[in-house]
Parts: sequence; structure tokens; C-alpha cells
Amino acid sequence: MDGPMANSIGIRFDGFANTRDSLAVVREAEKFGASQVWMAEHMGYREAVVSSMAYATATERATIVPTAVSPYMFHPTPTAMALATIADVAPGRIAVAVGVGNPLFLKESGIEPVKPIRAIREFIEALRALWTGEAVQYDGEFVQLDGARMAWAPEQDIPIYVAATREQMLRLTGRIADGVVLSGGLTVEHAKYSLGQMAEGARMAGRDPSSLRGAGFLYFSASEDGRAAVDYLRGRLAFLFRNRTMADNIKSSGLPIDHEAIMAAVAKRDMDTAKSLVPDEAVDAFAVGGTPANCRDRLQAYLAAGITEPVIEISGDEESRRLALEILRDFSAA
Repeated sequence: MDGPMANSIGIRFDGFANTRDSLAVVREAEKFGASQVWMAEHMGYREAVVSSMAYATATERATIVPTAVSPYMFHPTPTAMALATIADVAPGRIAVAVGVGNPLFLKESGIEPVKPIRAIREFIEALRALWTGEAVQYDGEFVQLDGARMAWAPEQDIPIYVAATREQMLRLTGRIADGVVLSGGLTVEHAKYSLGQMAEGARMAGRDPSSLRGAGFLYFSASEDGRAAVDYLRGRLAFLFRNRTMADNIKSSGLPIDHEAIMAAVAKRDMDTAKSLVPDEAVDAFAVGGTPANCRDRLQAYLAAGITEPVIEISGDEESRRLALEILRDFSAA
């Protein structure tokens, strides 16, 4: 397993934008130094693994990372096959992030995410076993394999990140995964704490914490006046805060945010109300946004907290995209 990468900065998509438009951004971002392309899986939006194959064919150097592939929605055998197929196209340039998924959206699909620690552990163990090309016997609570095997093995290891937010999952990540990807919208303090929990899990398992990858989604937007970027990020944070798992993170900011009201509004798809419940001050606490100078300062703060693989957005209007690409270029060249 390769350790953390120096000057590694990635971009991400969430499935909201048209895939053709995303491909154009991917090509341009790689020219500006993007070393990773992450594609988030949200139920009802563009699919992450399929999109990742498209991104693999559109790039030459960047690592492609579908995230967060959920054991409650995906079976390990076709998942292992799909990721290894992408590896055929982009050897050494595919990774995956696994995670529980959003409880609200899982519920809408008739799924209750019980025993998440066990589910994630079994899913990771099954993927790794399948990628050996050997017949796999696995009798778990969530995964049962009775001789399943792949006809070929990937040329290189496929790193596995875990999309983790809470202590138990972060410690599991340190014990068995190649790294963590932290949710967007974490405060600097909560990001540092989360990475510390992963490191503790690694030490408990006799692993070197410095060998693990520390990726972090950063809600990001820049504008010359700063105002447009702040307004955009308020909407992004409102969507993020639909997650009940954000409660401790929100509390750590000390801001008077009505989390219950935001979740209720998003459940009804009333995004205007949800956005109105996110104050401007939340952008500075939970995101990298504002003027280019402020964005650079906030990015450095997250790096100082221990994130080794920051992942930003290239979105918004033409000005926002241009400024984001310039910041990406400066970081990757540092």
C-alpha cells in the first residue's frame, strides 16, 4: 500500500451535474494538476461507479474514486467486478470509498442500515478476497460467498477508503482500511479529531498511522467579492446537514443552527427553507469559501489539521470555476 501523497489535491462531483459537463471539468482540472477525481453516490442522482468509468477514460494520470459505495445497496461480487473492470482501463488509477450511505435516502429505498461496523468490515474483507482471483468462502452476517471468484485479478491493489464520521467507524478504518475520506462540512477541529480517531484505531491494530491516507471533502467556492461563494455554500451545507450524523460536528462550531429543522426541510425537498436556516457564519466554520485569499487560508487550515488529500469542488459560474482551478494549480505546484 502506498502512503499519503504529497501535494495531492482532488476534485469531486456529487451526481447533480450533467455527466457530459462533468467530463469537461475533469479534463480541464487534470491539466491544472488535479491528482484525484471523486464521484459521490447519492440515491436518485448520477451513479458513481458508472461515472467513474467515464472519468477513467477521460484522464491520463488522476486516480478515480467512486464514493461511498454502500454494503446495504451493493453486493461485493459485482462491485469487485466493476472496480476491477475500471482498473483494466486505468491500471493503478482506481480506488474506492465504502460507507453506510445516507439513512434518509436508504429508508426511501426500503433499507434500514443496521450494524454498520460489521457491514462495512465484511464488505471490505469480501472485496479484498475477491480481488485475489481465488475462490472465496465467506460466511458473514451481511455477506455470504460460497466459492465466488473472479476470473482475473487487478494488476495493482485497489486502495479502499472508508467514508467515516463517528468514532467506532473511524477506528475501524484505522484497523482495516487504506485510509479515510472525511465528509465535507467538518470544522477544522472536528477534522483533526476524526483523523486522530483513525490513528488510534491503527495503533490498536499494530499499524503505522502515517501509512494511512487522510482525504477530506471540502465544501469549496471562490468569488472575487466573496458574497456569491458564501451564498452558494449555504445551500451545499443545508444539503449536507440532512445527515443526523452531523450533530456533533454542528455542535462543535458553537453556532445556533437548528439541525432538526434543516433535516425536516430536506426530507420534504424544501431546499429554500433548509438554506435559509444556515447562517453566513456557518460557511467560515464548515467550508472553504469566500474570496480567493480566504479560500487559500482556509485550505491551509485543513492541511494543518492533518488532511493530506484535500478534495474540492469545481462548480458554480465561470468566475468560480476559474478561481478554483487557479487555486488547484497553485497547490499542486507547491
